[in-house]
Amino acid sequence: MQPLVIQRPAIGVALAISAAIHVVLVVIGWLVVEPPERHRVELVDIELAPAPPPVEALPAEVARLQEADRAARTDEAEQASSTPSPGEGTGVDAGVDAPPDAPPDARSRPDAAIDAGVDAPVDAEPLIALADAGVDAEEIATSDDGGRPVIAAADAGAGDAVEVAVGDAGATGDATQVATAEGSGMGSGSGAGSGVGSGALAIEAGSGSGIPGVTTEPGVDGAPTTAGTAANLLAYFPAGHTVTALIRFDRLRGTEWAAQTERLLRPMPDYRVLFGPRDAKIYEKLETLVISTPRPRDATATTLVARTRLGRGALRDFLGATTAIAWSPSKGGLLGRRTGKVFPGDKRLFLSPFKGWFLFAQPGEVTGLTAAAPGTLDGVEATAKLPPWLAGIRKIETESGDPRGPALVLTLSLGGQRVELGDYEFMLGIKSAPLPDRISLALELVKQGWLVRGNIRFASDAAATEFVTAAQGVQQRITGSSIYERVLGKAAVHVVANLSFARTGPRVSYTTSISIADMRQLMAVAAQQLDSYYRVPPP
Repeated sequence: MQPLVIQRPAIGVALAISAAIHVVLVVIGWLVVEPPERHRVELVDIELAPAPPPVEALPAEVARLQEADRAARTDEAEQASSTPSPGEGTGVDAGVDAPPDAPPDARSRPDAAIDAGVDAPVDAEPLIALADAGVDAEEIATSDDGGRPVIAAADAGAGDAVEVAVGDAGATGDATQVATAEGSGMGSGSGAGSGVGSGALAIEAGSGSGIPGVTTEPGVDGAPTTAGTAANLLAYFPAGHTVTALIRFDRLRGTEWAAQTERLLRPMPDYRVLFGPRDAKIYEKLETLVISTPRPRDATATTLVARTRLGRGALRDFLGATTAIAWSPSKGGLLGRRTGKVFPGDKRLFLSPFKGWFLFAQPGEVTGLTAAAPGTLDGVEATAKLPPWLAGIRKIETESGDPRGPALVLTLSLGGQRVELGDYEFMLGIKSAPLPDRISLALELVKQGWLVRGNIRFASDAAATEFVTAAQGVQQRITGSSIYERVLGKAAVHVVANLSFARTGPRVSYTTSISIADMRQLMAVAAQQLDSYYRVPPP
């Protein structure tokens, strides 16, 4: 037998092939056993809160009514059959003797004193009266000789009236000019912040809320304003609403927080009426949900507004899964009247004035929109003139920024009274504290947890100063205390420890942050409280 002879070139090729195969096998093994960094599951310490953001600026607020409401009142004035006699005001509760476009010296002083953000008697300039954006308020008169806005008196009960965010003292526009009767609502001031989260009537890009309101307030210095920080959601709804919450399910979807947020909604009467005891998974069907009410304890008073990607047919099926609804084309769009079981005295109806949006509201909030109109259920949209709040409701999402920002925004009207702390007096070291007139809260979801930003408005400079001083004292007292952690809960103590404040006049900007673990605990506690409040039996 001849010995096997292998030529050197053949040996070299075989070794090269063998080496290549081994390299491939090693790479495959590495990919399986040790995947690249981009495919690794990144671990997050759920007990560690993200670094709190720096306390942010609040744009100055200038009292101004919505342009839509101004136009509506102009139409009403043109339709009036007679001119008011001397001594009669032209608007409800206006308390003035001249029409809104009269010069300042033709107007009478308001009857009700208010805190307009200045430490001066009510008859001092600038002359500001109570107003409710869009309801029971006259237009803003032209500025006085000093360039300061003069505002007509309005409903003296407007304690939760709304405000407008415009450029601060450093803005290029003239904030006072925005408040004049001829103002278009589109001044050139850039505001104090970064240009995100502008409201329905914000100037240019705006920063924070651009919603009209009742008092002229100074800006608050700080870091650039981000979406939600200066929000005032109450301004988007009819006067008298005291609680408004905006939920961006499109930003929660795919996270643990989507189902947990819906868990908070399930005990609420509207959820049970519309969807029954089942988990409807509305976070899969709604992009944005807004809940607003003038009376939180009244199950029939809530107004719901939602944006959805559902087509009209799927929307009808979704809303009618539990409650029978008769649908028809109307001047306000697709109208739905419930024919099944409802709460006693509950006359609310569904209306989809635009494709992709629907609301569940009182008939009085959609006056003139329920009359029959030609069209199909799938194609009909509003043809009648919409009330000011509804005409601008789609812009409420801008309060949460675009393309990113907070997933939850909440505004509460708290009345501004002083409260006694009772059992918490000794624990917190203070006997009483002033409540804000209004507070807004915005929560942004990040990898490590939640960033919290917002603004608080008090009835006076003194009340705001007292609150911040007391809050900082409580913060020093409880931070790092195991005793307070046991009594108040670790989550609450951690949130307070991360708080920062900035104040100018009666307005306060604040920030904090919440860890994943603490948010889970806070949401669990909130769910228990809502179950108890609405007396929902355990599942």
